Amino acid sequence: MTTRHTFQRGYVSEGFKTRLAIAYHIRYRVPTAGGKWKHKSEVLYELSGRKAARDVLKSRLQEALKRTPEAAELSVQDFVEAYWKAYLERRNGKPSTRKGYESVLNTHILPVLRDVRLTEVVPLQIEEFLRSKASKGLSAKTIRNMLVLLKGIFALAEDNDLIQRTPVRKRHEPNVMRTEKPSWTPQQVRSIIDNVPALYRPLFVCAALTGLRLGELLGLQWKHIEFSSAKLRIEQSLWNGQLVPPKTKNSVRTIPFGEVLRQTFVLHRQNSLHTRPEDFVFCRSDGSALQPDMLRREVLYPTLDRLQ
Repeated sequence: MTTRHTFQRGYVSEGFKTRLAIAYHIRYRVPTAGGKWKHKSEVLYELSGRKAARDVLKSRLQEALKRTPEAAELSVQDFVEAYWKAYLERRNGKPSTRKGYESVLNTHILPVLRDVRLTEVVPLQIEEFLRSKASKGLSAKTIRNMLVLLKGIFALAEDNDLIQRTPVRKRHEPNVMRTEKPSWTPQQVRSIIDNVPALYRPLFVCAALTGLRLGELLGLQWKHIEFSSAKLRIEQSLWNGQLVPPKTKNSVRTIPFGEVLRQTFVLHRQNSLHTRPEDFVFCRSDGSALQPDMLRREVLYPTLDRLQ
């Protein structure tokens, strides 16, 4: 983290009488862990005059520029802003992951722990935090996701010797019941494909025959389709309008496809206005990427409603 040096002169009062001696009041600013500044003041005794008080102030200002905020001063928000987010950047966390963390932090964690000092968070506070979330009807899976984030934040603080031990304990983990995701029969898939608007039918055929994730489908470009060898190269995914690496390292893969999908691609390309290697295979009329929410809201869900 880069420290931004701010010019300051500080303040020295005129000498004033106290029971002990003539004293001088000085004021200056010191940096906080969050990159901001806070005011600090001192009363100085037993000095030869105001010039001596100015010398003390000058020394304090020099110390303030060199000063690294101590762990005892760090609030949870200070640590998150100054260190946790930088850590995620260094780890090259996926944009979707960072956005998810940001949402959990701003919606659930920081409103409760924002001003609590990092060194003062104890297991009982974590217990109470999780209990309050459960009492509001949040699912065990959602609460577990919050706990994963808390565990990561405090583990980073512990690794950097800012706290003796993380307050997140194994006993805090909620029991999450695994539920089997609903699936469609081959007949239902065929019915969906037959009833979606013709413009989107090639996308649904590709999804059914390859099992690609939606982001992987929308990230396909014509350069990824090898017609001669009948193979698809999965090298990227579309998230929030951006091309990002696939979900895992194993997600970078090559998938063979058969004659039905080959013919689908051929016909789709003949009907498309955007067929350059860098163009999206499945796109809007202007060549821009399709949006997952739009596909669900305007294509898939209305089709399912019609089939009921």
